Amino acid sequence: MNELYSILLKSSVSIALLYLIYILFLKRDTFFQTNRFYLVGAMLLSAFVPFIDLSGFMGNNTITRVIFLDPVIITPGNMQQSISSNPGFYQILLAIYFTGAGLFALRFAYQLLQLFFLVRKFGVSRQAGMRIVFTDKNYSPFSFFNLVFLNSRDTDSGDTVKILAHEKIHVRQWHSLDLIILEVITIFLWFNPFIWPLRHSIKTLHEYLADEGVIQSGVDANVYSALLFKQSTGIQVNDLTNNFSKSLLKRRFAMMNKKRTLHVARFKLLVALPLAFSILMILSFSQEVFAQEKKKDLPPPPPKQEQSGDQAIEKQEALKEPVSEEGKKQIYTVVEVMPEFPGGTKALHKYMADNIKYPEEALKKGISGTVYVSFIIFDNGEVDKVSILRGVGYGLDEEALRVVKTMPKWKPGTQDGKAVNVAFNLPINFKLSDSNKKKEEKKEVK
Repeated sequence: MNELYSILLKSSVSIALLYLIYILFLKRDTFFQTNRFYLVGAMLLSAFVPFIDLSGFMGNNTITRVIFLDPVIITPGNMQQSISSNPGFYQILLAIYFTGAGLFALRFAYQLLQLFFLVRKFGVSRQAGMRIVFTDKNYSPFSFFNLVFLNSRDTDSGDTVKILAHEKIHVRQWHSLDLIILEVITIFLWFNPFIWPLRHSIKTLHEYLADEGVIQSGVDANVYSALLFKQSTGIQVNDLTNNFSKSLLKRRFAMMNKKRTLHVARFKLLVALPLAFSILMILSFSQEVFAQEKKKDLPPPPPKQEQSGDQAIEKQEALKEPVSEEGKKQIYTVVEVMPEFPGGTKALHKYMADNIKYPEEALKKGISGTVYVSFIIFDNGEVDKVSILRGVGYGLDEEALRVVKTMPKWKPGTQDGKAVNVAFNLPINFKLSDSNKKKEEKKEVK
């Protein structure tokens, strides 16, 4: 679940930043094809960014990466929870996300079926070297891949040639492929507010390109503008098609008469593209590399007078050089197949629930907090090198250590098909409710 959140977050941030670069540097230019490729490329790169791991460039720093398992919450009533298994805020968000994604997926399927039934009902004709579907509906002319949809009333119209010239640009430049990519990205990132203006920008560029192609073919701009106005009064079928859209008319008229951007303006790409590449590089570093910064966010240690020397924070260097009978072995933090507790994550949390007890000393004094336990799953599945990465004291550290040390063998992790040693960190949150605190306060008063 945490991995899904990370993927969606990285993709969303990537699209937002890359689209802002487009707004700042490229939107006002008449380099329509360049802008189109930039936006489509931004979508595709944002989809793959979460799966690109550049952590190998971190060199020796990879040994210090920290992997945190889902935290376990311990209460005096011997009830444990984990962020991943306890219904709550994150689960509600997940349900909302998948509901939205499902609805947009159904919408996508419906649009495809709508076009399929139009073709099946009216058939395909050939005219001027193009595949045309003549409908009896009041649709604005539109295209979808190599199919052009026209109203049957336009069969003998003098405008047909101009309409086909417009739609031919959409067909030849594969604008429908952009729209398919848009719909798929929207299914997964429908919640991202930047996806919607990006969709509008790409569709607008499609129309600018088609208009530009028709004007360059020799059609008078004023005659063509009148045709656009006339045809825009029809109904738009769906978002998968390139339509004579009425909503864009004013901007399209203005763009047709706009002075072409000087080629020297392309040098702006020397700023925009390196900036976009830098953003992608930053987002491409794996979550595990960034996780080493989590150490700085660990809760502060308890007052020194309440802790013994054994409760002090153990140094992470203990993880770097574990010694076995064969000598020193490398410790991994991320491997191809991660170690697994017998039965999976839910079984791990159940094991913790059945074994950890809230220490009496901490309970009496109303102490709560998170104990961070580090340990290694060796290549034989045994749990060893258990230590406290950050402690709380009052018996909480000892109880956490005791239970982790008694864990059964795990299924070891593997790298290149071989079992290897893998380091983990497990946050154990000892939590007292207000009612528990009040009960202990009453006992102390008595």
